[in-house]
Amino acid sequence: MTQLQLGIGREIITPAVGGALYGYRPDLFSTAVNDDLTATAFLFRQGDTTALMVSLTVCELQTAFAARICAKIETLYGIPAAHCLLCATHTHSAPNVAGTVGWGDIDVAYSENVFVPAILRAVKTALDTLQPVKTAVAVGDSRVGVNRRELTTDNTVALGQNPWGCLDTKMTVLSFCDAAGTVVANMIHYGAHGTAAGANTEITRDWSGIMTDAVEAQSGGVTAFFNGTMGDVGPRISNGKTVGDLRYVRELGEIAARDALAVYRTLGEYTDMPLKVSSKVLSVPQKKRMARTEAETLLTQCANNGIGSDEMIRVHCEEVLRSYETGYTDTDTFPLKQTVIVLGNIAFAAFPFEIFSEIGLRCDRAVEDLSVRVLSNVNGFEGYFVTEDALCRGGYEVGIFLYSHLQPPADNADYHLMKQTVQHINETDKKGE
Repeated sequence: MTQLQLGIGREIITPAVGGALYGYRPDLFSTAVNDDLTATAFLFRQGDTTALMVSLTVCELQTAFAARICAKIETLYGIPAAHCLLCATHTHSAPNVAGTVGWGDIDVAYSENVFVPAILRAVKTALDTLQPVKTAVAVGDSRVGVNRRELTTDNTVALGQNPWGCLDTKMTVLSFCDAAGTVVANMIHYGAHGTAAGANTEITRDWSGIMTDAVEAQSGGVTAFFNGTMGDVGPRISNGKTVGDLRYVRELGEIAARDALAVYRTLGEYTDMPLKVSSKVLSVPQKKRMARTEAETLLTQCANNGIGSDEMIRVHCEEVLRSYETGYTDTDTFPLKQTVIVLGNIAFAAFPFEIFSEIGLRCDRAVEDLSVRVLSNVNGFEGYFVTEDALCRGGYEVGIFLYSHLQPPADNADYHLMKQTVQHINETDKKGE
């Protein structure tokens, strides 16, 4: 087996103060920088196989924008676009590079003049610094996250803390050392929203920034965060909510750092690990679009304030009505591009959604020989992907799930997504046999 090579590149992507922050409302603007935002590129190569994973400390990326960046990377550096994963850490205290209806337009000046050039420089540095590495993996338990679908006394679901709700507590550290045994880089995988700072006006990576800084200081290797099944998981902050301010960023960040360092200290021997990559198109079942009469009725009830999910629902109703005028024909499924990267016994499965935790847990359980680590908010943002049982209770995430697209996913789409992802992972693992 050819030895795995790894190149690392990092660039600062902090915007100028005064720009819009993305994640709560379109009129929230930064007033200060608490800590710098970063783009950290991990370029893996083994023989003819290459894979790129870039940790971006922003909330999420517009899908078409992400595709354009990946295509640019392929053109400039020869890395297949299908093997490029642009992974947003989901901090809500960063510029808008998503441009979602209800949450404001993409910051074009920042995106084109700061964000994209920095990503390309980071990838170039990673390409230039490729060297043979060995890998160690450790997994531990962390309660930094908490299910955030709080069931209220009036039987509604609110964004808060649900201590008995589904949660994947696994925190995974992958560490890489060079020929001399020196740690050169680490990846931390965990699933939770980056909302401890709340609707603050300071630019920050949120709690995960403190965690990665601590592991980086301890190990000496460049360290980045890759967010997992965080669709229904918020930060477990001590105010009992899922949002706070910078005090809670520091408080939870220190807990996350403690947990990550505890996992890091259990790393075993660094060994040679195989790299396998595959990209394919999944076929996800979807419902028919809303009936014309239902869209007309719902539209009269929608607030026209241009903010958040209210605006998303209003625009959705308008698009449904327009589709009946243009002769749109419903289809049974929609295509979903997916990339799987298998590194040793870890299989990363990427999605352009905020994935509910149960989906990742089911994937992990269904794959026998590998540990599955789902990645949310990769190469775009297509809304939340919820579980079938969440639909009956509703809530914020369910609303986004139902109204993000002209035809919403089928009620049991989570099962089909899990089943096809498991098949894709198993196919990837068998490559070369």
